[in-house]
Amino acid sequence: MATTTNYGWTTPDDTALVKDGASAIRTLGSSVDTTTKNLNPETTLGDLSFRSSTSNVNTRIPIGSSGQHLTVVAGVPAWATASDQTPLTTKGDLLGFSTLDARIPIGANGTLLTADSSESLGLKWAAPAGGGKVLQVLQDTHTGMVTNNSTTLATTNLSQAITPASASNKVLITANVNAINKPAGNSSTAVKLVIDRDGSTIYTVSDFFLHEGTSKQLCASCTLVFLDSPATTSATTYTIKFAPTIASQEAAINAYNSSNTCVSTIVVMEIGA
Repeated sequence: MATTTNYGWTTPDDTALVKDGASAIRTLGSSVDTTTKNLNPETTLGDLSFRSSTSNVNTRIPIGSSGQHLTVVAGVPAWATASDQTPLTTKGDLLGFSTLDARIPIGANGTLLTADSSESLGLKWAAPAGGGKVLQVLQDTHTGMVTNNSTTLATTNLSQAITPASASNKVLITANVNAINKPAGNSSTAVKLVIDRDGSTIYTVSDFFLHEGTSKQLCASCTLVFLDSPATTSATTYTIKFAPTIASQEAAINAYNSSNTCVSTIVVMEIGA
């Protein structure tokens, strides 16, 4: 019996005497039906098919789940969970690339996006170039007298927080503390002034003397200037504190008769590295 070239369907030879035409037609029809089914194995809406390793046979890929995409696994098509969905989560985020797409979180105010091969994504946020530039200036003022008759440091109520843009930047603190007072009779009392950073003393003006015998009540002012290296990008609070050097001998800040019009000031400035 003869066969077709592509699918091998059985057909009568040209010289064959067909005794049962119906049987021959059924045989050929069955072959066509089988081949057609092998070439179209889909059974469900959305199914796909691809050529299998078996000649004249296709393989069915059932429709995937929502959000999946078609990929290749071990040389054949397969559905996989989408890996190209955006990793961005926050306003201002950027898309970087390592082995996969990755998120670059938005940087701090005033920072610039800078190339850095040591970073996993090759980019980082950094303070603007140009060391020594003033990047931000913040100020706090205080009126009203504050007293302390203990050698334990007390706040002058001068306090200012700042958040550096880079851990390599410095912070310049300038404070003008006015009307530092000792009552009459405390002839040996001196005043201690410090700059405190988040609970730790970083600069001290010790034994700031107010000495003029025992019969006068004296006032003065003092300016403190210090360049700090906080090495952080977290909010950092600078506070001016004070104390008398002798216990029970009271010292006062902003002492200015009854109107409390004396003003003390602290200024903090971030200086670019």
